[in-house]
Amino acid sequence: MVGQRGQRAQPLHLPSLDNCPLALGELAFRLPDGLINIFNLKSAGKPGQAWHQDEHYIPTRDRSLTAAWIALDDATLENGCLWVLPGSHRLGVIWPNRPHDREEFDEGWETYGYPFADGEVIPCQVDAGSVVFFHGYLLHRSFRNRSRTGFRRVLVNHYMSAESLLPWDWDGRLEPTRDNRDIIMVCGSDPYAYKGTEDLTYPLLRAETASDPLRDKHKRVY
Repeated sequence: MVGQRGQRAQPLHLPSLDNCPLALGELAFRLPDGLINIFNLKSAGKPGQAWHQDEHYIPTRDRSLTAAWIALDDATLENGCLWVLPGSHRLGVIWPNRPHDREEFDEGWETYGYPFADGEVIPCQVDAGSVVFFHGYLLHRSFRNRSRTGFRRVLVNHYMSAESLLPWDWDGRLEPTRDNRDIIMVCGSDPYAYKGTEDLTYPLLRAETASDPLRDKHKRVY
């Protein structure tokens, strides 16, 4: 999805997947319903997420990580739509992260030190049913839901190349690995199928703040 500053995003029309050699036929959907398939249920008053890059949490070897951000409700400025820094993925740098103490955002740390100005930020206001695709290195954030009632519900699926290894330890919950095999193939073939697959992750709730009593004590990466 692409859009002008302050306007609703416009749909990006993709060619037929049957005739697109770089489409889903060469992607693997890595990791099931725990962290990587995210259902974001942001009710009225709930916090957003500070600036971050998905690749910081889900490291791929070939920078192929791609998010499909599916709006289940209209995403607006009021209820906490997605904000992005267009082109911030092109440098291919994972910027540093630090904790914050702002109630505007949840427990996740904020990215800082990047060479982009606030004036370059644009909101992605989209209608329910729209999908926003973005690169794993793209800087993005969302603000608190300031509506009085209702939700801003989003389903986020993450995809990566089937050829890439996945040295992902689930934010420190798992032992370090060269290739996490808790994966689901969307389509195409898995060149590492000889390794088999594993069932390592499970669904969990994300803490709203660093002091949230429900915060996962096994988590090490924020």
